[in-house]
Amino acid sequence: MARACTRRSALATGSGLLLASLGGGRDALAQSSEPLKIKGQVKVDGKRAEASQQVRAGQEVSVSPGGSAAFAVGNDAFIVKGQERGARLQIEGKGSTVDQLRLVSGGLVATFGKGPERKIVTTSATIGIRGTGCYVESQLHRSYICYCYGQFAFTSRDDRSVQEDFEASYHDAGRFMLRWPRPRIVPAGGLGHDDDDLILAESLVGRKPPFVKT
Repeated sequence: MARACTRRSALATGSGLLLASLGGGRDALAQSSEPLKIKGQVKVDGKRAEASQQVRAGQEVSVSPGGSAAFAVGNDAFIVKGQERGARLQIEGKGSTVDQLRLVSGGLVATFGKGPERKIVTTSATIGIRGTGCYVESQLHRSYICYCYGQFAFTSRDDRSVQEDFEASYHDAGRFMLRWPRPRIVPAGGLGHDDDDLILAESLVGRKPPFVKT
């Protein structure tokens, strides 16, 4: 069962990184003070990943059940969470520029730098994001999002009239996008991530979440 959204440290509870790799060249590398770690099975484009490996747009990252992979691509940073059944994330774009993420399965902590709107696509939803930190899960018949901070447009893939626009500052709301028996958005609690996940992701690109004031 996914843990609730709390302030517990991901590293202290043993649910920290499997892979931390930077795809933004020397500038991104200089910004990161987080050591590279691999635990469990992580693959990039179907091949076993190494701790020093860079992840770039156009690649696919898969994580074994119970594991996670943290990495940066340009000015954006992610933690892919395998949960009970594993995770698969397709990164669309070119080089160090991310245009869109396709979360085929599993969970994803995503933090984005300034720039044009990007999208996350799940089984049931398309999420337009700008300057955002969020947590997303993609399951067969539903998707989950926590609006951690930033601007969002949460839209059903089955019925585009089912949409919610939201601006968040600190884990303001969780939502499910259901597919059955009809597309709809329903309230949900905090699932699968904590403050330290967001702090860790942002640290990979030299930033802090807006809720960290010091």
